[in-house]
Amino acid sequence: MINAQFFWMILWKHGVTMMHQQLNILQSALEEELQTLRNSIDKLQNKLLGLEIENHLKRRVLELEKKRILADEMIRKEIAGLRNYHSRHKVDIMNLLGDGMTHIKSIIGCIDEKIRQFDISRAQDLGSTPKEVNQDEYECRDVHINTDVGHDLLSERNSAGLSDIMAHVKADASDALAQALQEKVATLLLLSQQEERYLLDRNVNAALQKKIEELQRNLLQVTNEKVRALMELAHLKQEYRLLKEQLGGCVDKESLSAEIGDKKPDTQERDGRLRNLLKKANLKRWVGTLDFRGNEAEVHMDGEGNFSSKRFNSIDFARMKIENATLKESMESMEHLITSIHRLRLSLLKAKESVTSQSTGIVMSESLDEIINEAKLVKTALGSSLPISWSAEAEIGFDGENISNESGDSYGNASSEKIDSVSAAGFEMVELLILAAHILKEYPMKSNT
Repeated sequence: MINAQFFWMILWKHGVTMMHQQLNILQSALEEELQTLRNSIDKLQNKLLGLEIENHLKRRVLELEKKRILADEMIRKEIAGLRNYHSRHKVDIMNLLGDGMTHIKSIIGCIDEKIRQFDISRAQDLGSTPKEVNQDEYECRDVHINTDVGHDLLSERNSAGLSDIMAHVKADASDALAQALQEKVATLLLLSQQEERYLLDRNVNAALQKKIEELQRNLLQVTNEKVRALMELAHLKQEYRLLKEQLGGCVDKESLSAEIGDKKPDTQERDGRLRNLLKKANLKRWVGTLDFRGNEAEVHMDGEGNFSSKRFNSIDFARMKIENATLKESMESMEHLITSIHRLRLSLLKAKESVTSQSTGIVMSESLDEIINEAKLVKTALGSSLPISWSAEAEIGFDGENISNESGDSYGNASSEKIDSVSAAGFEMVELLILAAHILKEYPMKSNT
C-alpha cells in the first residue's frame, strides 16, 4: 500500500513538472506572439501616421492648385476687362474724332459759301463801275483816274482779307485736329499706366508674400533662440543664487565677531560696505603696511642683518604710480560727472519752462520722474565706483588697527571712512538736483491749492 502511494506521488510530481514545462513553453510562445503583435501594431501606426501626413499634403496641394487656378481666372478676367475698357474707349475716341471732322468740314463749307457770295458781290460791284466811268469820262478825267485807282485798292484789300480768313480757318482746323490727337495720346498713356500699375501691384504683392514668409521663419527662429536664452538665463540665475547663498553664509560667520549695535543704513553706508568687502583687493602688495609716522613699516633683512633700501625705492615708485593713476581717474570721473549733471540741469530747466508755460501736469510729472530716476542712477554709479586713491588709503593707519578692524569695518560706521572727493561732490550735486525736481513737482499742487 505504501509502495503504491509512493508510486502515485512520483507520478503526480512528474506530471506537475511536465505541466510546468508545458506552461512555460506556452507562456514564452505567447510572449513572442505578443511581441510580434506589438511590433506589427507599431509598424501599422507608423504607416497610418505616414498615410495621414500624405493625405494632408495631398489636400494642401489640391487647395493650393485651386487657389492658383482661381488666381489665374481672376487675372484673365481682369485682363479681359482691361481690354474691353480699352476697346470701348478707343471706339469713343474714334467717334469723337469723326464728330470733330464733320464739324470742321461743315465750318469749311460755310466759309466757302461766304467766299463765293463775297466774290459774286464783288463782281457785281466791278460790273457797275465801268458804266459810270463812261458817262463821266469827258466831264472829269481826273475823277475817272482816281476812281480806277480806288477800285484797284479795293480789289487788293479784298484779296488780302480773303487770304487772312483762309489762313485763320486752316489754323483753327489744325488746332482742333492736334487737340484731338493729344486727347487720344493722353487716353492711351492713361491705359498703359493703369496696366503697368496693375502689373506692379501684382509683383509687389508677390514680393510682400515672400517677405512675410521669410519674416515668419525668422520670427520662429528668434523665438526658439529666445527660449533657449531664457532657459540659460534661468540656469545662470540659479547658479548665481547658490553662490550668493554660499558667500552670504561666509560673510555671516565673519560678521558675528564684529557686529556693533543698531545703525541707520543709508546709501553711503551701503557703499562703504561694498567698498570694505573689496578691501582685500587693495594695493597692499605694492605699498605694504604703514607705521604711525606714515613711513613704510615692511622691511627686509639681508643676510648680514642690515635693512634693504631697494624695498623703499620700489615702494616710492609704486606710490608715484598710484598717485598718477588717482589723478587721471579723478579728472575722468569729474568730466563724466560734469557732463551728466549738465544734462540733468538742462532737463530740469526744460521742466521749469513747462511749469511756467502752464502745460499739462501729466507731461511735467513724467519728465520730472525721468530726471529723478536718471539722477538716482548717477548716484548709484558714484556709489559703486571704487577709485584707486580710496583703495590705497584703505590701508593707511596703524598695523594693529588694520589687522584687528579688517572684519569689523565692513559693518561699521561708513562715515568714519575717507570718502573720495569726486564722489562726495557728485553725491551733493545729485542730491541738490533731486531736491529741485521734487520742489518743481510739488509746485503745481501748491499753486492749485
